[in-house]
Amino acid sequence: MLAERERLAREIHDTLAQGLSSIVLLGRAAGQSLADGDAANASARLALVQQTAADNLAEARSFVRGLSSPQLEGTTLVEALRRLCDSTQTEATASGAAVRCRLEVDGDPQDLPQPVRVTLLRAAQASLANVREHARASTAVVSLAFLGTEVTMDVYDDGTGFDPDAAAGAADTADGSGFGLRSLRDRVAALNGSLDVESAPGEGTVVAIRIPVEEP
Repeated sequence: MLAERERLAREIHDTLAQGLSSIVLLGRAAGQSLADGDAANASARLALVQQTAADNLAEARSFVRGLSSPQLEGTTLVEALRRLCDSTQTEATASGAAVRCRLEVDGDPQDLPQPVRVTLLRAAQASLANVREHARASTAVVSLAFLGTEVTMDVYDDGTGFDPDAAAGAADTADGSGFGLRSLRDRVAALNGSLDVESAPGEGTVVAIRIPVEEP
């Protein structure tokens, strides 16, 4: 029961909570566009609200059934991450921010086990959500590397940075702040991998993940 509770907590945090946060920001931006008399911009932002809600509904149905993320169905991890970067940039722009997001791939892509693919996608989703909502960054880069016996992923941003120790200590506060980092560590540790966070106030952030895999 405790394991299932932890699984649902991670899925809710990494999908529904982030999606609802995006919907709130996009809704506010759409309201501002209407107040400014910019009906076209308001319509575009409301379309993103509808798409985000539909995506999160699909995610909710998926994790309740214990299945993989719909974003990985019928596609590769590389393509899923590329679409995530595109949507991050689009949502940030619609919310009034200007974040350029790109994906870089090193090595020949491997056919990774499904738990590894899901973990890397969730880590990228959580990291980019933090960039979009908190970092006030202008650039975010997701670097995925296939190294034979392991796969690595770094998510970098040039934003305001933070104190990782303070964030870890906030994991059990009433508002749940800091839970995302603990959740990511749990996901990666379950696959015998490692997660490191390099950041400092004013110096941007790098979330670095390494997961062992069988050599192709």
